[in-house]
Amino acid sequence: MLNISRVRVGTSTSGTPAKTSPKDGWRAFLLLLPAFAFVFIFVYLPAGMSLVLGFFHYHLAGVDTTFGGLTDFKEALTYPVFWIAVRNTLYYALLMIPTTLIGAVLIAFLIQKQTRIYAIIRTAVLLPYITPVIATTISWLWMFNPQYGVLNAFLGLFHIPPSQWLLSPAMAMPSVALYSLWHNLGFAVVIVLAALGNVPKPVMEAAAIEGCNSWQRFWKILLPFLSPTLFFLVIITSITTFQAFSQVYALSGGLGGPEYATTTLLLLLYQTAFQYFHFSYAATMAIFLVLIILIFTLIQNWLAKRWVFYD
Repeated sequence: MLNISRVRVGTSTSGTPAKTSPKDGWRAFLLLLPAFAFVFIFVYLPAGMSLVLGFFHYHLAGVDTTFGGLTDFKEALTYPVFWIAVRNTLYYALLMIPTTLIGAVLIAFLIQKQTRIYAIIRTAVLLPYITPVIATTISWLWMFNPQYGVLNAFLGLFHIPPSQWLLSPAMAMPSVALYSLWHNLGFAVVIVLAALGNVPKPVMEAAAIEGCNSWQRFWKILLPFLSPTLFFLVIITSITTFQAFSQVYALSGGLGGPEYATTTLLLLLYQTAFQYFHFSYAATMAIFLVLIILIFTLIQNWLAKRWVFYD
């Protein structure tokens, strides 16, 4: 009788590596072909077309397509609204990334207890993340209303002057970030909770016996253990930040106002391509957006070598 517990994947019953035939390779290729085709058609092909289109003058209204070289790139670099959009995108990222990390760690520490009531709280924290963006922004538009909104009523309880929120150029982008933080924070909290469950308890107990206080245990033990998870959250939050569109479009009415205060690069790209039909100009903006994300990623990888600790 065959002892199943001694059989390993990729080996024969005698312990020697199992032989693969060319048919196995072709079978694996055919099984992966639909996924490769999907990625090529919907990711790499549009990216390649955008790169090529950036060097041509193309307008959907019927204007003849001509080779423009670097003309669209020069126009983008001299277009004032483009630099406003770059500044707003970076400002939005600076608002979102630190608050997401700090908020996720704090909330995860508060609700990490394995009891029924804390399980309900964890579900409530994750619930906004699985709600549709457009549907929830409708509720938040009412909450941001300067006259009868809930947020100004809450500020009034502490005798704080009401805010104009989305109607104020200074408060418009922080208001969008506030909604995004509410919507996306639950995912980060769940990730940090999973990482906290993997922290060795004997190490924490030994540190407490040695006389380390709570801050020392967090800074010297927990943070190094959590650093790979936090780095993962930095990457994920950066991607979602630079790809933020639905909430910006819905909360600003698709205009990016007031006074371009919420005009991000992705929103400007959408307006240029699908409202003004300058697809080649929008393609150059997409290329600049990719370069910004690349530079941001390289900086993150450089910083990760200094503060991320892997086992």
